[in-house]
Amino acid sequence: MANTRLKFAIAIAKLSGRTSSLLGNQGETLPGRVLLAIESEAISLLAASKEVILISGTNGKTSTTRAVAEIVGQLGPVATSTSGSNLSWGAANALMKEAPYAVLEIDELHLPTIIAQTDPAVVLLLNLTRDQLHRMHEVKRVADRWHVECSEAVNTIFVADIDDPFINYATLNAQNVLRISFGGRTHPDGAVCPKCGSYLEWSRGKYECSCGLSNKEFDIKFPNGSAAYRNAVLANMVGDVIGAEPIEFDIERLERSVTKEFNGKSAHVRLTKNPASWTEALKAELLPEVILVLNARQVDGIDTSWLWDVSFKALKGRRVLVTGERALDIAYRIHVEGISSEVFDTFNQAIAAVNSNEVSVLSAYTAFFELVM
Repeated sequence: MANTRLKFAIAIAKLSGRTSSLLGNQGETLPGRVLLAIESEAISLLAASKEVILISGTNGKTSTTRAVAEIVGQLGPVATSTSGSNLSWGAANALMKEAPYAVLEIDELHLPTIIAQTDPAVVLLLNLTRDQLHRMHEVKRVADRWHVECSEAVNTIFVADIDDPFINYATLNAQNVLRISFGGRTHPDGAVCPKCGSYLEWSRGKYECSCGLSNKEFDIKFPNGSAAYRNAVLANMVGDVIGAEPIEFDIERLERSVTKEFNGKSAHVRLTKNPASWTEALKAELLPEVILVLNARQVDGIDTSWLWDVSFKALKGRRVLVTGERALDIAYRIHVEGISSEVFDTFNQAIAAVNSNEVSVLSAYTAFFELVM
């Protein structure tokens, strides 16, 4: 009976997806919603016939998931989402594909539920930091939920970047953990130990607590590098666990960077959506002219107070042009740091005002996809 119900649910879900596509929509979210509405256990039922790999974290989920899917794809067909749909219906939609492997990007708040439903072979945990404050609230809230589920997932191998104290805490009691370090790095939310609440002792990116939480002991250590480099390494470590050969990746691709021409000017557009990704982007080599685009829609995070947790000193000496729905927020923020800017109503106005042939663009989530799609 369950099998018949599932087949019926899949048929209706796929039909809804095709209909949605014909109407001009992507068709990625609707099929999963329909599938789960008809068969609430669809994720568990579909995952049972696959070797499931989950990827989660605040930053880098989508690009790292694509990297892992490419690596695992050497072993056979892979069920995955190409759009970045990472809630339960996105997972359900991807799992409908007939394939021996599933590589799924999962939202941080949904991860514990999806782990419980899929009994994954491997879970890659990238990082945890502030993001979408209206939804995620404190980082420790997410880390606590992960900690419980990681402890209960006895069949799963966790690949964890323990230079992030929240990831280290989340996997502390897990049965099978591959603890990876890149020599340590600072963490914007890591003043207090997520395990016991004491202040962490930090020294050159290494942390230690009296309760024992530390990144000084690890299974494998790699040289330090950018977030994109680290994600490429972690993706290949997942591949190693599964038995796939490593792949060398274009780091720019993993940075969610796209170069696109606008009115004869080459714009190097990079996704920047929270303090961690802005900090990473501002460490990169920026051109003399920089456009900042800030929105605050639901997926961007409607609370922009995090701007005050980012140092924009890398913009000093550059011409800064600001646009987006919350342009005034960021213009005032950098003004306080002694950086002047020019505010424009639209991106087209801003790019038209650029003097050189190339410009760096740091863009919020929704604006990024509007610009590059």
